[in-house]
Order: sequence, then structure tokens, then C-alpha cells
Amino acid sequence: MAVGMVCATIATKLIRALYRGIRKDKSPDDVFDPTSARFSWPDAIVWAAAAGVGLGVAKVMSAKVAAVGWRAATGTLPPGDEHA
Repeated sequence: MAVGMVCATIATKLIRALYRGIRKDKSPDDVFDPTSARFSWPDAIVWAAAAGVGLGVAKVMSAKVAAVGWRAATGTLPPGDEHA
């Protein structure tokens, strides 16, 4: 649970950083307010792409951190991991 919470926080920061890197002129908070005059479909698509990359990285990172934690706590490989 702790690993998931940490990785969710990191994913949120990563997604926002990716969006800011792509769209330097807009805040990530402006994208999903359809009532705002600043809302546009291109912004929503860029935000979705940044979110996909960020969540993919977070998923891989959380799996790696969980495996390291399992190994440190039990001294054995995680279930389903045959690699040494």
C-alpha cells in the first residue's frame, strides 16, 4: 500500500511535468474544465498522452520497487519471478 501511495504521488508529479514540458504556455489544471474558455481538444489529447506515459512509467517503477521490497523483507524472489 505504501509503495502504491508513493508511486501515485510520483506519477501525478511526472504527468504534470510531462504536460508542462510539452505545453509550456498552459497549466495542467486548465485542461479538463470544459466550461473554461481555455479548454481545447488538442490540450486534452496532449494531457492524455502525457498521462499515459506517466502512468506507464509509474506502473513499471512501482513493480520494481515492490519486488525490491519483497526481496528485502523475505530474502526470496517475489512470486512469479524466476530471474535471479
